[in-house]
Amino acid sequence: MGDPSASPSRRDAPAAAQASLWADLEIFHAIASTGGLALAASALGLSETTVARRLKAFEARLGLPLFQRGANRLIPTQIGVALAADAAAAAEAVARFETRANAARARDDAPVRITATTSISLFLTQHAARLSAAAGGIEIVIISTRERLDLARGEAEIAIRMRRPPGDAGYFGQKVGKLAQAFYVRRDVDPATAPVISVSRDVSSRIEQHILAWAAGRPIAARVGDSAARYESIRSSGAVSMAPCFLADADAGLIRLEEPPEATADEIFLVSHESSRQRPAVLAALDALRALFREYRGRLEGLG
Repeated sequence: MGDPSASPSRRDAPAAAQASLWADLEIFHAIASTGGLALAASALGLSETTVARRLKAFEARLGLPLFQRGANRLIPTQIGVALAADAAAAAEAVARFETRANAARARDDAPVRITATTSISLFLTQHAARLSAAAGGIEIVIISTRERLDLARGEAEIAIRMRRPPGDAGYFGQKVGKLAQAFYVRRDVDPATAPVISVSRDVSSRIEQHILAWAAGRPIAARVGDSAARYESIRSSGAVSMAPCFLADADAGLIRLEEPPEATADEIFLVSHESSRQRPAVLAALDALRALFREYRGRLEGLG
């Protein structure tokens, strides 16, 4: 006969305890990150009474006080602060697990989202149909933003960034070219008298310094952070400023006033994450992007 102590209910006990621990950690993490029962309850979709009861039971189970009760919030104890960091790491690991699982079961025909700055988004938009065809007819979604969307959390599948990719585990990065900018003016405008458009320092101090040096004391009419918008100010308002070479060189109504300075060029990196690289559509999109940047490398760098 088998050991009576190994009954199904007793064998299931460790699994049940583990599931309870995960649930308690979720509640503890929500309280620690929000600082109060009400906010944690709202975030979890539970009643405040339930959250308070679960916290009390969790503290009793651990034999440790995790919080001191203040007037309007809960203040973590010394051990509570240390355990909160572990709970946050566990929550991040769970989120990463869910992201990878979701990416793995995504439909083969699900869109591939590519995030990039406005200027690169314009470049991709010019070739969107070609990219889709080269990747097997998949739907391409171009997300134009300066924010660094989190690939590990599934906010996008591919990022094209102007800075080196993260060195964290799971990321794949490859330099695919440079984005050059130069001074342009409309053909019917005298650059010596045209209003000067600069850029905000928080966007690019390198470009701002180059524009101020070129202006040599002339007043700045406006500051426009987005490079594609500066291109529009050159062609529409008769200003002189720096714009991406791939845009301005293709405009017959504009004249380039200088060779693109190396100091203001941005390196272009193609970035992906292992959580979405399991999808054939993402790998196909990456191949199509590499081919596109390879073909247009000279134009992006202002060489022709």
